[in-house]
Amino acid sequence: MKHHMKRLFTILSSLVLAGTMAFPSGASLPAVPSQATASQQDDEAFKKERRVFLWDVTISMVGATASEGAGIVKGSKRSNPDFDYTKSQFPNYNKSKDIFDETRDKLIKMIMQIQNESTEIIILPFRNGIVGEYKAVATADGKNQVCDYIRTWNDLKAGGTHTATSLSNAVDKYFTPDRINRLFLLTDGEPSDNEGSRLLSYLRNWKGVKETRGSSSYLVYVMLTDEAYNDEIVQIGENSGGDITVTRDFKEPVWITIGHDSSVHVRDFLEGKVSSNGKGTFDVPFTFIAGNALPANSVFHFSVEENEFISIDPSAAVKASDGKLSVPFSLKKSSVEEYLSSMPADGEVVVRALCTKDPSSDKNLSLTGSNAVNVSLVIKAQPRATISWSVK
Repeated sequence: MKHHMKRLFTILSSLVLAGTMAFPSGASLPAVPSQATASQQDDEAFKKERRVFLWDVTISMVGATASEGAGIVKGSKRSNPDFDYTKSQFPNYNKSKDIFDETRDKLIKMIMQIQNESTEIIILPFRNGIVGEYKAVATADGKNQVCDYIRTWNDLKAGGTHTATSLSNAVDKYFTPDRINRLFLLTDGEPSDNEGSRLLSYLRNWKGVKETRGSSSYLVYVMLTDEAYNDEIVQIGENSGGDITVTRDFKEPVWITIGHDSSVHVRDFLEGKVSSNGKGTFDVPFTFIAGNALPANSVFHFSVEENEFISIDPSAAVKASDGKLSVPFSLKKSSVEEYLSSMPADGEVVVRALCTKDPSSDKNLSLTGSNAVNVSLVIKAQPRATISWSVK
């Protein structure tokens, strides 16, 4: 029995000491960054979501326009779908521009598609300002109540389209740092009066919104008609890094968030265990925040900060597969010894990579949350074991 115990102790001791025996004096295994890194402070996986729908209810939504001195009454369309607006006091009714029912139905469909029951839903009809409010959580009962509110909304009146005022008021009242805040702005026309310039200024300063209202603050600007289309707003959205999505396709967007930590095992790549010549890929997982499938043309690019250890071609097309993005890279040094000799005293090497969506990808797809990945360079010890035995 004593001999058996001695052999077991010898084996275990050898395995434990193998890691330190494999490194030169003073070198140590680089530490993988703790999960409680600064990047996790922006991690949206732990936040509940709030969806705010800012819904244009000016009479232009039913294809009518106001004229000076016209007597405007509430419509009856919600209770009577066959209501003839040409005989009402809604002036200049144009049936071909009546998108109210279509917009309402798409809004209801989007709400019913929300899967997470903890999601908060807020409906805010607006014209000269916000003229209504309904709130619920996305349980089956909550969604049905919200949809009933939308179906029975019947307060169409003439008035301006005060988009900037309504948007800023909605953000100020409902966006909080503890939530993922997504605001859907649904409109069929240009803002009234000086609201247009105010809106552009507000959108360009969306970074300031995120600084005061929390990093998880997003806007989906839905242009329902040609009249609502604005090149400057489209450009702002394209330059927002996914914070502002501008779309004419009113459907459930696809949002993904990427993992913030990945690793490269230097020895495996340099010694040909995974790939040859120090080239290969590291994986960045992603999860769906909303939507359930990536558009077929989804392409991403990665770039890496200046460093002496690893390089990434920022023009390389990275596509999603099996819930991850496989990022091609090259190691800059030719041997494990070179990496060990150039590592910091604490033995930890972490480089920062950034992910961006290719401009040719579907406009309905957005990256949400931080687009930074901390790539840890790890040198694994070569496994060693010493086995001894005795012969009776």
